[in-house]
Amino acid sequence: MTDSSTPEATPVSGDIAVLVDPPVTAALVDELSHLWVRVTNAGGSVGFVPPVNIDEVRPHTVSILARVIDRTDTLVALKEGAAIVAWCVLTSNDSPPRHGWRTMRHVQVDPARQGGGLGGKLLAAVDHVSREELKLEAISLKVRSGTGADAFYRRHGFTEVGRLPRAVRMADDDYRDDIIMWRELS
Repeated sequence: MTDSSTPEATPVSGDIAVLVDPPVTAALVDELSHLWVRVTNAGGSVGFVPPVNIDEVRPHTVSILARVIDRTDTLVALKEGAAIVAWCVLTSNDSPPRHGWRTMRHVQVDPARQGGGLGGKLLAAVDHVSREELKLEAISLKVRSGTGADAFYRRHGFTEVGRLPRAVRMADDDYRDDIIMWRELS
């Protein structure tokens, strides 16, 4: 884990760098919140139903980053130039027997950059952090059915290990499954 007093910016390719647990500032909260709004309003499955605005999203960003500040969870982000273009959080498990794996949550790629390989680069960064820094054995995540996200994660080595039927209510007559996915890191 990096020291949260100084951000780690490791170049990945070109102008893309990986940030792990950068200092949490008001500017970071705003940047992640604005990206979250853009992702949601573009149809991304990231915890909200569009349309959303910054006032709805910002409190959730603050709550998530509080667990990064106290080093419970790990923020992994991709930065291009001065802007964060992709991010996610590796949430820890409170149960000691489950410390060998974490859940990847809030996975987001700037909608203007979709299709350019940033999702794969973010997953590669998560793999590196998970194996080398956190010494994890596996990663889990949940995706909403009907979005195609499960196919993306399958291409990156995840397997479906369960479903929570009709767990996500998009509208009064639109329910989706939560697909639980898992990937061993060994």
